[in-house]
Amino acid sequence: MQEEKKQNLIPNSTQVPNLILDLLIPQIPEGEARCLLYICRRTFGFHKEEDNISFTQFQNGIRTSQGRLLDLGTGMSRPAVNNALQNLKKAEVIFVQKRSMGNRYRLNLEIDVDKVVNVINQLRKLTGSGKRRLPKVVNEVNTQNLVKKEKPSIRDPVNKLSTEMRKLTEKMTINRFKH
Repeated sequence: MQEEKKQNLIPNSTQVPNLILDLLIPQIPEGEARCLLYICRRTFGFHKEEDNISFTQFQNGIRTSQGRLLDLGTGMSRPAVNNALQNLKKAEVIFVQKRSMGNRYRLNLEIDVDKVVNVINQLRKLTGSGKRRLPKVVNEVNTQNLVKKEKPSIRDPVNKLSTEMRKLTEKMTINRFKH
């Protein structure tokens, strides 16, 4: 009974290799990450080692013949999908067989993560080996004096005028009674 519960722990889920989730995804650009995860979904999610995936599927996902939506794809434009897939292929993260009805994609799970990150970043016009070589973000310093200054209010002249009017009114009232 306990063993059955373990097998059905997360129904309708996809296994993604730890190497991809833990080490690769955090270091590659979003486009490549989306395409890589989509390939994982279409292969490992259906217990396959490889699968035919068209560009339209990468872009918009898949609908059944009855019109039911299976997935939304990567949500990226065709040029962005093409660029990401080319980078993944050149970095040897994926193997691609050209076919007329959608290319056949397979993941390479024997990758050197540092090499892959370096290749992808160079293809993306970055240098070095990933985020470690990118310049550190500089915290912006607020150079303004943060001491509160007493600013004159727009109401000050009105209040001053009101005070002067009251004083004048009092004088006039007092002067009336004196006569």
